[in-house]
Amino acid sequence: MMQARMKNLAMVLPDAMEGVQSLYKAMHKGGVPQQTLELIHLRASQINGCSACVYAGIASSKKAGETDERLFQLSAWRPSNTDAERAALELTDIPRRTDGRRCRRRSWPRRSP
Repeated sequence: MMQARMKNLAMVLPDAMEGVQSLYKAMHKGGVPQQTLELIHLRASQINGCSACVYAGIASSKKAGETDERLFQLSAWRPSNTDAERAALELTDIPRRTDGRRCRRRSWPRRSP
């Protein structure tokens, strides 16, 4: 059995959970399709290396209607997906890049889903 490397932050900082729940509520009111939100969560989980989050992200993506084929290709998403999904996934990748690349300002307009 795996040991947690740290305590659940909701237990350490119970007031933080209220903020997280507010973010989720706002996120779901933004008009982004549920499947896209699930892909964003799963992609961020892959990049962050959170295996529990990846597992949960796969389950919630499938519940939202994603296919196994699309989930299998998510780690190499660039040549596939819709324009809106590519924009959302690129914006998910940008702050997590460790290669020093930055998003060019002139490319932001095309990233608006």
